[in-house]
Amino acid sequence: MYSSGVRQSLSLSGSYGNVNDVENAKLIARKLFELYDKDKNGLIDQYEISPMLQDTYRYMSRVFNPSKLDIESYARILDRNGDGRVTLSDLETLCIRYLCGESPQAGK
Repeated sequence: MYSSGVRQSLSLSGSYGNVNDVENAKLIARKLFELYDKDKNGLIDQYEISPMLQDTYRYMSRVFNPSKLDIESYARILDRNGDGRVTLSDLETLCIRYLCGESPQAGK
């Protein structure tokens, strides 16, 4: 099951130091990407987004069974550059923005 892997892979309190740091935000994105890219094709496909959403809600002690519309909407949110694909770069951009409060260019 994904959720136990999320807790183990993203033990934020210990191994990542300051999550507000750009490099740590990228590391978190990479761990998330590796966890959910089950077929290892370099993309988070729509069928891989459903477990991601379910685990997020489960982490908040809620049950959520996403609809096709939920999955499509979240895929658009994850697809930061709008190319129709969810890549590691997209997740890095998202993590930098939300964990560090800056655009990826600012961290370079």
